[in-house]
Amino acid sequence: MKTRLYIILLLFQATAAPLYAQCGYLAGKITDISGASPLVASLSAKTEQGKLRLGKSDSLGVFNVEMPCHIVELTIECPQFQTQHIPVNIDGKTEGTFFISLAMMPLGKQTSDEPYAQSEQKHFELKDSLKAVSIVRRIEVRDALSDQRLPAEICLYYTQKQKKDCFSLTTDRPRAEIVFTEKDIVAIEVKSGGYQAYNGNLILDKTDQEPRTYIIKLNRQRTILSVNILQARQGMLCRLWSDGQSDIALNRVNDSHYFADLVPGRSYKFGIAPASSQQELVTAMASVKEGITLKTLRVAERREPVETLAASGITASNKTLYFPRSDYKLPLQSRTYLDSVAMYILENKNKGLRITGHTDNVGNPGLNITLSEYRVRVISRYLIGKGVPEGVIAAVGVGSKFPARPNDSEENRRMNRRVEVQIIDLDPKNN
Repeated sequence: MKTRLYIILLLFQATAAPLYAQCGYLAGKITDISGASPLVASLSAKTEQGKLRLGKSDSLGVFNVEMPCHIVELTIECPQFQTQHIPVNIDGKTEGTFFISLAMMPLGKQTSDEPYAQSEQKHFELKDSLKAVSIVRRIEVRDALSDQRLPAEICLYYTQKQKKDCFSLTTDRPRAEIVFTEKDIVAIEVKSGGYQAYNGNLILDKTDQEPRTYIIKLNRQRTILSVNILQARQGMLCRLWSDGQSDIALNRVNDSHYFADLVPGRSYKFGIAPASSQQELVTAMASVKEGITLKTLRVAERREPVETLAASGITASNKTLYFPRSDYKLPLQSRTYLDSVAMYILENKNKGLRITGHTDNVGNPGLNITLSEYRVRVISRYLIGKGVPEGVIAAVGVGSKFPARPNDSEENRRMNRRVEVQIIDLDPKNN
């Protein structure tokens, strides 16, 4: 009986939703520092409750994860790459999806006479470590992308001497020269304003007298503004600028989503013109902080005659959305359809939605109902994030009670793992 209970608990953990409040989604792409190679990386969130695993990017580097409401830091981890810890700043209420792009620096593997990441340290013993030597080494710090020399603070921690030595690199002194008088394993810490810190080790076991130069490259600490515009419309014009500066390039995902790299500590303005002939709506953002800033903006609903709305040509139909086994994350390919449904409901006040979640018959029936409820919830939340009133959505999860096909093959079970979205007429008495 205990074994059976333990198995049920494991099944529940595998299918139930995370035990934290979810506020929107975080999506985007993860690549190496060049941007050319996509990476499969794990994403975690730091919250008041501790560290929460959010999910992974796929083989194309693309991710789409649920975001906890009280997130304060995003952690990205990938084998053979430096782990990133990026602060997350919430500007207002988070709704819908926020897009970002991330690039990661490769780790240096443990080697002799070349700095490498401390996380790659393996057991190593120096031989003849007390023998007097004179090893001349130079250190430069550069931007990982531009290769530009950087001012930096460098600290060396000597194992043999149990001593710490710190010095600065400046624009006038971009290279430091150090004379090591004995073989050693030295820890290196490098910091430069606006860049992620570097923590490495250096094995000095060479006795050659030829000076060498170590180039330590730093990855810039990103400051990203990600904007989600609720009730955005086709043809809408957006721009971002800072006082006294020209417009800043915006990465446009679609009419609702934009992101850009900014300078921390500077104030910005985001302008939205619903159409080229209409006045621009401007939102000011004071002193953007380092890290990721998430901002939700809402475009006021248009007040137009009914006949104009009817002439807009926006249509929507019933549809069935399919889910992978034991999964309840919103399929990326479903968003275009859901966006059109949201616009249709917003422009047809007498229409509502009935959303019904289903599963196959594999596993515990009670847990299948829970899974179907979360599939329904993820779609409902997406539509609400697009401005659809919660009151016009009737949502229910029914588990495996009403299969579309017999559960006698994997192909049939795949057709049963579904959510049906139906457009319904609202009761006029409730309008």
